[in-house]
Amino acid sequence: MPLTVNIGDAKARLSHLIARAEAGEDVIIARDGVPAARIVPVDTPVDVTVAALRRERARRPRISSAEIRAAKEQGRA
Repeated sequence: MPLTVNIGDAKARLSHLIARAEAGEDVIIARDGVPAARIVPVDTPVDVTVAALRRERARRPRISSAEIRAAKEQGRA
């Protein structure tokens, strides 16, 4: 869930909010409690994305080709 701040707080803490966006967090700026703008990180470099995918893949259990074939035969893939 993104961080939501009102306009007055955003003016006072803009550098901090930009740093949070640079760290990958979305920040919503609200006017009278209604979202008015969003600060988002600029596109992530491909190398960082690839590294994140590799870390995620390493955490998952390995599945053999025999298990994949069995899942297909059972209609689960």
